[in-house]
Amino acid sequence: MAEPAHARDGPSKTDSGGLLRSDAVASRQRILAAAAALAGDRRVTMTELAAAARVGRSTLYRHFPTRQLLEQALGEIERSGTRAPPPQAVSGTVTTMPFRAPGRLGREAPLALDVTRILDEVPPHLVPDQLVAEARRAAGVATALYVVDIDGSQLLRLAGTEELPARLQAPPAIGPEIVPEGLPGFYDRMQRELPGCVAEPLWLRGRVTGLLICVGTPLTDLCDIAKQGAAALELANDYTDYIDAAKRRKRTTPAAEIQQHLFPPRIARIAGAQLAGVLLPSYEVGGDWFDFVENRDGAWLVIADAAGTGPTAAGLGAAGLGALRAARRSGEGLKGAARLMDETVRCLDNPDFFLTALLARWRAATSTFIWVNCGHPNAYLVDAEGDLKELEAPEHPRLGTGKVDSSFTETKRQLHPGERLILLTDGVISRRMEGGGTFGIDGISDALQRSDTPTAASTALAIQQALTDCWQEPLEDDATAVVMAVD
Repeated sequence: MAEPAHARDGPSKTDSGGLLRSDAVASRQRILAAAAALAGDRRVTMTELAAAARVGRSTLYRHFPTRQLLEQALGEIERSGTRAPPPQAVSGTVTTMPFRAPGRLGREAPLALDVTRILDEVPPHLVPDQLVAEARRAAGVATALYVVDIDGSQLLRLAGTEELPARLQAPPAIGPEIVPEGLPGFYDRMQRELPGCVAEPLWLRGRVTGLLICVGTPLTDLCDIAKQGAAALELANDYTDYIDAAKRRKRTTPAAEIQQHLFPPRIARIAGAQLAGVLLPSYEVGGDWFDFVENRDGAWLVIADAAGTGPTAAGLGAAGLGALRAARRSGEGLKGAARLMDETVRCLDNPDFFLTALLARWRAATSTFIWVNCGHPNAYLVDAEGDLKELEAPEHPRLGTGKVDSSFTETKRQLHPGERLILLTDGVISRRMEGGGTFGIDGISDALQRSDTPTAASTALAIQQALTDCWQEPLEDDATAVVMAVD
C-alpha cells in the first residue's frame, strides 16, 4: 500500500476524499506549486499550467477537473497560512500501477498534444487517433473526429468511437471546410439526430476544418485540444495520404485530384475583407481554379478556367497557376502576371490551349479593387442593400490567344463596407436548370435571397446550394464562385 498521506506533508486526498498514491501526491504538489507561481494571470491556460507543472493535461484534470476547483484549493492553502507545497521526492512503497490502455505504456504521462512537437513524436497517419485519444482522456467520454468530404456534402468520421455514425449528412460546408455561420443550425439538427452529443469545432485562422463530437457532455472544455489538433492535422496532411483519402467518399479522377491541390483554403480573412470560394463538381472535370494570397502591399485574388476537360484541363490550369505565382513572387503586378501567364500557355504550343482569367488586387488601406479581365465572365457587385449589378471592364483576349504583344488595361473601383464582390466561371452562369433555361444572373440573385447573413462564406454557401438544387442532374462543367465581402 502507498504510505498514508497524513504521514507526509502536503495535500493527501482527492476531491472525493480517497487516499492518493505517492506518485499522485507528487503530481498534485507540482500542480499546486505551479498554480501558485502563475496565480493572477488569467491568460495562462490549463494546458500551459500542466506544462509548467511537468504533468500531462489528463493528470491535471484528474486532480482538478476545473479551474475553479484549482483556485479553491489554492485559497484553502492561503487561508491555512501555509504555502503551496514544493514538489518533493516521496518515500515508501508505491502501489502497483493500474492497467494502462494501449499507447500509454512506457510513458510517465500522456503525450502532450503540442503542435510544435507532435510530428516528431507521432507518425503523421496516426495524428487523428492521437488527437481523439487526448480528447477522450480530457473529456472522460467517448469521442470521434469528423472531417468534411471534399464536395461539402457529408461529415466523415476520421477517427474515434464507432458508437457514432460513420457519416453525418448535409453539414454547412463549402468544399472540405465548415461555414461557421451555419454551425448553430447544424448543432440543432445534430441534437435531434444524436441527442446528448456535444460538438467542439476545430478552428484554424477563422476556418472550421472539422468537429470533435463527444457522446455526452465532456468533463472539461476541449477548446485547447481542438485548436492544437486543427493545426496538427494541417501539418500532418503534408506528410501522409491518410487524411486526404478519408475526405473522399468516392474515387476522384486524376484531373480532379490535381485540381484539389491547386486550391487555397476555401474560407479566409484578409485585411479589410472576408473571402470564400466554392467549386462544383469536386470529383470530376478539373479546369477551374482560384487563388489568393495576402502580402504586405495588399491581397491578390485570381479566378481562372482552363480549356478542355480532364487531365488536359487540369495540367493547363496548373501551368497557368504556376506562372501566376512565379510572377507574383518576382514582384510583378497584375499586368506582368497576365503577360507571363499568356506566354506560358503559348509555350505549350497547342492552338487549342487557352485560359480565361480575372486577376485582381485588393488594397484595404484605400479600399480599392483593381482588376484585369482576360476573356473571363465579369465580376458582380452586391451593394449594402443587396442589389446586384455587373462590373464592366475592358476585356482582353483569352490567355494564350490574340496578339503576342498584347497590352493589358487595369480597372479600378473603390468599395464600401457591406459590399460584396462575386467572381464566377462560366460553369455557374451556364448551369442548366430543371424545366429548361440556365442558372444565369437570376440564379445568383435568387441565391443571395437565400443567404442567411451577408458574409462571404454564407453567400458562397447559398450559391453552392442553389446550383445543386436547381436540377438533380450533375453539372456538365466545373462551376466555381469566389466571394469577397468588405468589412
